[in-house]
Amino acid sequence: MEYVLWAVAFASAVYLLWKFATQNVGINLNEWQYPVKQFSWIDGRLESKLKESVGELDISYRVWNESTALVNKILELLMREMRTQAKSLKYEGLVFDGYRKQGSAREGLKIRTADEFDVLLEYHIEGLHVEPMPIVDYGIRRPGLGKIKVLNSDYQIETQFTKWVRKEVIVKNQGSYVLNARILHQSVFESIMDRCREKITNATKETISFQLTRSMNPPSINLTIKIIKRDNGNLRAFWDWMCNNQTPPHIIDIDVVPALIINMEKAMGPRWFMKCPRYAVVKWMEESQPSALHFMDPSMTWRLCTSGYEKHYMDLARADTGKCYIMTACRIIKLLMSKEKQKQPPLPISTFLRSFYLKNIAFYCMLFTKSVCGVYQALGYFLGFLKISLEKESLPQFFQGNYLLRNDFPACAEGGEVNLFENVSPDTLSNARRSLGVVLTKLSAMYDDSIFQSDACYQFQSFITIMR
Repeated sequence: MEYVLWAVAFASAVYLLWKFATQNVGINLNEWQYPVKQFSWIDGRLESKLKESVGELDISYRVWNESTALVNKILELLMREMRTQAKSLKYEGLVFDGYRKQGSAREGLKIRTADEFDVLLEYHIEGLHVEPMPIVDYGIRRPGLGKIKVLNSDYQIETQFTKWVRKEVIVKNQGSYVLNARILHQSVFESIMDRCREKITNATKETISFQLTRSMNPPSINLTIKIIKRDNGNLRAFWDWMCNNQTPPHIIDIDVVPALIINMEKAMGPRWFMKCPRYAVVKWMEESQPSALHFMDPSMTWRLCTSGYEKHYMDLARADTGKCYIMTACRIIKLLMSKEKQKQPPLPISTFLRSFYLKNIAFYCMLFTKSVCGVYQALGYFLGFLKISLEKESLPQFFQGNYLLRNDFPACAEGGEVNLFENVSPDTLSNARRSLGVVLTKLSAMYDDSIFQSDACYQFQSFITIMR
């Protein structure tokens, strides 16, 4: 009996240790993360120099807290109303499971002010069993993309999901039933969202007055909150945003991406493997779009989303001081690109570099560097990796077909790789490559350029050559 009690106590201790270690990682963390900014004593006056040259990295805590509170409230009202509308519209089995925060405001990479937020809207259709199947059109496989095949029998589909079939959300395609991404996005989610907007505006007009507008940009449903009244008595303090010379956002954008969970995969946590969700999000294209020419059925196209892995990786990084320096460097370059983009004419590299590209470069810096002693070094690695990517005209998507992740993220090593620069014109890449020199000059003496000849840069260059 004594041995049994010891075994139970040991198992309980292990469980509590695991729970504590993983509570702020990946699927267990669903909160907005205040932006990372960490400098080392080795950096000296680098922070003040960057502030003069690039701009303010800090976002006021007050602005951050009030913005995230407002967004959370709107999302809460939206979820409540969407669930009501899903029932009233009689879509058999449509269930909204909740939100998963994502993007730069979730990963600690936000810049400028708290005015843009991204969430995944998790949903499923009760009783409908699906799986992704690869797209092979015109003899070419499209990594990272797929169709969503319905596994239920034809009899079940035609008797239990009649409205879905009638609305052509579930359609026969090349001998199998699949989900039509375009119809689901436009006819179902657009309809539900439009009904919700009016309800939410009316429900909150006694406390705060705003306009809530909607636009569709697959895979996102873009919601814009425009504040039109700020002087209500109860909210006077709430809207007293002026802090650290920062202007309050009168407009807040929320990108809502409906996400169908298709699998729970493995990802290495702080000590053990954890669950990590893989989503499918719509990626349909109009047949008139040039990119649609590469697909036989552009309205059936879905993207196999890796945001679950991205959040997981960033959560682990925030517990590592060296990786926090890299995240700070990423925010510095993002801020610089944002400022250059506003100039007339904008610097070509600033209009080319997306946040997603910069985040992938940050991932590679974390993967290939063994130790980073400060932001001075981190900027050297970041700019070195960016320079290599532009010269090679290649930036492999980090969590897609990356053989270096086979131990910690096994599913991400499978499938073909995706070059994020694949559809970028040669002229655009050439202009970005030339204008990188302006960035390097602007940041002169603020980064360690000797790192361009480091082992990490050579390893990254070899990796890109292999992946091409």
